[in-house]
Amino acid sequence: MLKALVAEEREQRVGGPLSPCMEYLVQEKVLAMLATHARADRPLGIRQHVYIFLVGVLNHLHHSHLHHTPIHKSLQTMVRASCEMRASPYETEEIEFLSTLCEKIRQDSSIILLYIQPIALTGGISSGYTPEDSLPPTPSHEGTATTTSDSSSVVSTQKSLPKFPLVDALLNLCHSADSQISATAHDCLVGIASVREGQSSSTIARHTLLPHYLATRLVTASDSIPVDTEPALIEDIPLSERVRTDVNENSDSEDDEDVGEFPGRREVVTFLYWLTFCDKLVDVSDGALGSSICSTVREVFLDGVLRGNLTSDDEDTTSLFIALTAKIITSVSSPLLVNGIVSWLTEEAEDLDGGETSMRQQLMILCQQPPHHLQIQALRLLQVLMEKPGSMAVQSLVLNYMTARSYHDSSAAEHQQSSWSDEEDERYKHRDGETSPGSPAISRTLAPANINKIVKRFLTVVPEDLRSTTKDDFESYMADAQRQYRDVCRSCASFGWPREAVTPECPSDSSSTASRESRAEAEGNTFYEGPFLSMLMDFLEHLPDQDYDINLQVTSLVATLALLPHPHLHEFLLNPTITLSGGVRTPFTVLSSVVSKIYQPIVERQDYLDHLKVTRYQLLGTMEEFDFERDEDERKFEALIVIEEFTKELASIAYAKYITEGSGW
Repeated sequence: MLKALVAEEREQRVGGPLSPCMEYLVQEKVLAMLATHARADRPLGIRQHVYIFLVGVLNHLHHSHLHHTPIHKSLQTMVRASCEMRASPYETEEIEFLSTLCEKIRQDSSIILLYIQPIALTGGISSGYTPEDSLPPTPSHEGTATTTSDSSSVVSTQKSLPKFPLVDALLNLCHSADSQISATAHDCLVGIASVREGQSSSTIARHTLLPHYLATRLVTASDSIPVDTEPALIEDIPLSERVRTDVNENSDSEDDEDVGEFPGRREVVTFLYWLTFCDKLVDVSDGALGSSICSTVREVFLDGVLRGNLTSDDEDTTSLFIALTAKIITSVSSPLLVNGIVSWLTEEAEDLDGGETSMRQQLMILCQQPPHHLQIQALRLLQVLMEKPGSMAVQSLVLNYMTARSYHDSSAAEHQQSSWSDEEDERYKHRDGETSPGSPAISRTLAPANINKIVKRFLTVVPEDLRSTTKDDFESYMADAQRQYRDVCRSCASFGWPREAVTPECPSDSSSTASRESRAEAEGNTFYEGPFLSMLMDFLEHLPDQDYDINLQVTSLVATLALLPHPHLHEFLLNPTITLSGGVRTPFTVLSSVVSKIYQPIVERQDYLDHLKVTRYQLLGTMEEFDFERDEDERKFEALIVIEEFTKELASIAYAKYITEGSGW
């Protein structure tokens, strides 16, 4: 019968009427009879043969014919049959049938609406899955008089709620012990999630266990990672296509050359598989399903397992999950999931219910309190957040405190312009730009006319008599700075950041005393850089008291911020010529203060020049024949070397921005 049907379908015009053989099957209800026997599996084993028959039919039947009621009702029956048993003996045939059906849905997305049905038409909730979200709230039992009416309301609600047996069947097969079957089920779920037809996405989000399935998989996979896994090695695990598609938690292969290189790698790779699968589903789905997945992942995984491990009293556990959190951020790419994770890490405490301590506060605590290795990891995690393209971390942690420009004493600046170029830059910022049509306006904040003065200020933070080298290697930073700045500009192009740093609602008559007084009153609140920048300034102030590797991580984090093309942040970090409000700390003022404090203790040593050179050689790893014993001044010398190189880096970033913005890159 199948051979005859296939032969006729091949002869039929594409999209034409049903072939005579198919017409017979429909009119005589042969498909319905087969589906009924198959669901009951009577006679025993017939279900397997019906699946094979239907796959053959679907492979040669045009997708437009699936809208015929006798055809899609029979297919619905077989879909529901796949929901009823886990570890079915017919898993291979089931996944072949379901994947073929999903391919037809890909060809004609409207077909998916045929598989979203009220519970009354699906034979009740399947035994394989009982989505809690599809059940109505438990009625209150305040009196016996209302019990009957409440029960009737519940039954009525249950009958009206939609059900998506196709997704339930695929979720059943996701639990298969056969990795190929579960991987195919995952691919089918991605295809179904990408369909934007009617209420399909909202039905999956509200009336299936797909979001909960993903979140619990993340929990299970993260729980299986051994606590003795080396955190430093997690960062280097690549997100190859093999990780994304072939790794499965049920795989028993022992000859995988990419897994087992260190204890815990297999478990981390498995976790990354589930993470990237979740990320892909969020990326292809529309807002309703993507938001549901993200909120469920936050509730079950982020607020549950990840928060608990990041705040654990066990240092090894905390260290492992800081590294895993950094890997999570670098691995996900869907904007919805990225911003969901980033907001969880960076939102303020007042945004949370019940006075719960925010993860932002926890991160700041980890950065500022020993042990030393956790400080390094927490600072590194913050840098990963800053570097993540498209994330809201920079806005939440930094820019929200910058945009009012209250760090700048604009009233004093009117009378303290040190050169014509300073005054001209300030006037230019308030103009729309004087460029030819079609060409981008040059930002006088990012490319100020007094760039030489700015560079010189940074390069003279360390006096000549304290420099560890006479070589003028400022240019050695330039190539990297220009390349990095162009890359950062590309990743931030869609943010819509302003081009100039101007004080909001600046009065037009800036020369009048009344205007200055009203402006000063409006800006009377003391500038607060936010907990993140405040912490970084504290770290810079304590460079002589900290370990060298902490100082390197702190300066790297500040340099990452300095590369961002936001005018207010640029002005705050990279323009030492602006007039600051009282008490405002910037990298330039802090570094200058640190050098002033350590100057006298260093020059009082008779051998300080030799010690400076040796310290530089030791830190750069270029000379090992020097044998100097560490003493109480060692950190001061190391801090001085760090400041010397860091100011060169800041100067090179400022100059790279000037060149890049001026050229229009």
